[in-house]
Amino acid sequence: MGDDALTALETVRTRFREVNGEHPMTAADEAHVREHFTPLPPEQLPDIAAGRLPLPSYLLADGTPMVADLGDVIGAAGGVEHLHDWFVEFWPDDPTTVEAEWDTFMAGHHVCLRTVDPVSIRQVTRMVEQARAAVAVLRDDPRDELAQGSLGEAVDGGVGVTGLDGLVLPTTAYDRLRFGGPSIRDLWVDAVRAEFHRPQPPQLPIRTERLTLRRTLPEDAAVRAKAWADPGFVEYLLLPEQNLAEVTFDTFRRSGPDAPDEPHTGLGLMMVHEGTPIGNVVLFYDGADRTCLEIGWTLFPWAAGRGFATEAARVAMALAFEHYGVRRVVANLDAANERSAAMCERLGMRREAHKLADFWSKGRWTDSYEYAILREEWEAKRSDVQV
Repeated sequence: MGDDALTALETVRTRFREVNGEHPMTAADEAHVREHFTPLPPEQLPDIAAGRLPLPSYLLADGTPMVADLGDVIGAAGGVEHLHDWFVEFWPDDPTTVEAEWDTFMAGHHVCLRTVDPVSIRQVTRMVEQARAAVAVLRDDPRDELAQGSLGEAVDGGVGVTGLDGLVLPTTAYDRLRFGGPSIRDLWVDAVRAEFHRPQPPQLPIRTERLTLRRTLPEDAAVRAKAWADPGFVEYLLLPEQNLAEVTFDTFRRSGPDAPDEPHTGLGLMMVHEGTPIGNVVLFYDGADRTCLEIGWTLFPWAAGRGFATEAARVAMALAFEHYGVRRVVANLDAANERSAAMCERLGMRREAHKLADFWSKGRWTDSYEYAILREEWEAKRSDVQV
């Protein structure tokens, strides 16, 4: 490296420290930076030193400047000399905002973005405002369906829309120090999920007129194995027959406690009649926004025909809408499973789709039905549900 380049490099390092101050960077911080940013390309050094390109986003402990990839931005602008004029065109009617965003861009401070460009900057701003408005509503009414949908889109995205989780990077301890507080991801992804997208399981066991609904226990293995050895039981399930060892291991895993740091993503309940397990009913989330649950059930062959599955599913439906507060419950089943289809209809669900040969199961392409019910439909129909 020649003298001019060394001088330019030292100029860049000095300006970086003037703008960002001196803060410790941990080994985890450096690993994050090396994963998501690149060493300053030598050809960009003169433009950064002259203030024509943004300052580095980070300075590693060994003095290496690390930058975001601006190749597409520079190319789209038609070169470094046109960068400012190209950038401001994204805020044509808001000169105050655009100059503030330009200053942040030139300081190398858009470190939260996975891709640093004006479109991503504007998307993040919009999604933060969308999340902020939704949170304000949900703190007054946690079951407001429009706010639930809006918050889900802002955080996790939707069809054709990238949410904040896909737009912003994890935050380093170094960034919290230099910017003096939490990041966009801290506030509008992690904190929002903790407040609104971390449901808690219900109090168990639950007792109905004839059933006890509880977690699976290791001692349920023998009864479960008897069912899983029956070809008729597995006919419409995704898995084939299972032997005792397989079922015992599966039962062991199902009976374990939930991991304390993992989000609660669903509920599996064993149906017990007069002390004997007779089947399962499950709820699990369909989508990251936690506004829809999928319901499913299995009934052991010797308990069929007595309304037990419907009795348990009614409880699960009530949990979905009353405890979890979702707006919609769905059920997906093999179209040949006439009993389950009839049960969906007894529960007040409507068939929304008959999908032809849409999934591969046990050596064949299989049709499926999708049933669903909205919260307002369930509230209107629950007194009329047949058992």
